[in-house]
Amino acid sequence: MKTKVGIIGAGPAGLMLGQLLSMMKIENVVLEKQSQSYTEKRVRAGQIGEATVRLLTDAGVGSRVFAEGIIHTRAKFQYDDEARYLDFHALTGQTVTIYSQQEILKDLINARHKAGEISFYEVSDIEIHGINSNSPQITFCHNNQRRILECDFVVGCDGFHGVSRAHISNALTHFEHEYPFAWLALLAQMPPVSADVIFANHESGLALCTMRSPSISRIYLQSGVDEDPREWSNEKTWDLLRRRLQGGAASFENGIFIEKTIVRLRAYVSEPMQHGRLFLAGDAAHIVPPSAAKGLNLALADARTLARGFDSYYSRKQEDLLTAYSTCALEQIWRDMHFSDWMVRVLHRSECNPRFNHRLQISDLHSAMTSEHAARHFARSYVGPAPSSLWI
Repeated sequence: MKTKVGIIGAGPAGLMLGQLLSMMKIENVVLEKQSQSYTEKRVRAGQIGEATVRLLTDAGVGSRVFAEGIIHTRAKFQYDDEARYLDFHALTGQTVTIYSQQEILKDLINARHKAGEISFYEVSDIEIHGINSNSPQITFCHNNQRRILECDFVVGCDGFHGVSRAHISNALTHFEHEYPFAWLALLAQMPPVSADVIFANHESGLALCTMRSPSISRIYLQSGVDEDPREWSNEKTWDLLRRRLQGGAASFENGIFIEKTIVRLRAYVSEPMQHGRLFLAGDAAHIVPPSAAKGLNLALADARTLARGFDSYYSRKQEDLLTAYSTCALEQIWRDMHFSDWMVRVLHRSECNPRFNHRLQISDLHSAMTSEHAARHFARSYVGPAPSSLWI
């Protein structure tokens, strides 16, 4: 088989890149090791900024975002026994939208099927060859048959543990950090605890309450990295959530847990995000801690930046935008990394001198909530870039 761009991974970055390339009439093939059903059902991130909503709309997959997305104009911060609100819409003129990642993937997969583009799911033994040549190849197994995909370029959107980054690992500089705590991630069948996202800083640790739909709640509780989610009884979990919210949420009835998992918090960036004719996007190139909900937005922004580069290459025979891909993408990545790391530091219990550090956290949060200059900076970081600055 031959194509112009071979895309490894049918996550947000891979499918969005495929959609944008298809709109530009640039041939592409997507390869994914998981089944399509698994891809569409796995619950992941769910908060997107206006730039991402604009990108989905301009990519032709924004109708359900507007019909079903839950728009937020403020967030609630619970600390020092009080609830305070950050009205980021009043400060920036922008909102954020709750719309689950798996719904975005469904929209992109449906659009890809309608366009008749080629995708292979449940592939195995993926190998990349010849990225320093003008005709790299991807070999893989599908339905017990070994196949060869000849490309002009390869884009690795196959996550942190995929083959793409590993293939060029020696050519990259790796920046990484492991946080000394994790999240107990809960998916519960129940209305949201609050109409607003709640960030609670309690002396015993973080509680974060958000939603995936009007009937599905997403809740996170700070935990140890080695804890077993099966050891968290329902009673223990609900009691700890109420204690950490410190009365800052309206009364709510316990829901039914659909999922309990432990999520380790880590940060990772590879520099550059390209080598030869292989480009990395999404989690293959960077992982930001989930404290500020930036990962999904960054993955889709990577796809937008790469699509712009491929469009310039195929329509005008110019390589400058592809060459500058890493530089362009990394600027926003490190901004979001800095903000996400700050959110981690001000919301989680530290085992190093915890009482002292807790008071520093309260001071930091209070400054962000009460100083107009600090609040405006915080709000801009929270909502992300303005739509007009991102589209291709």
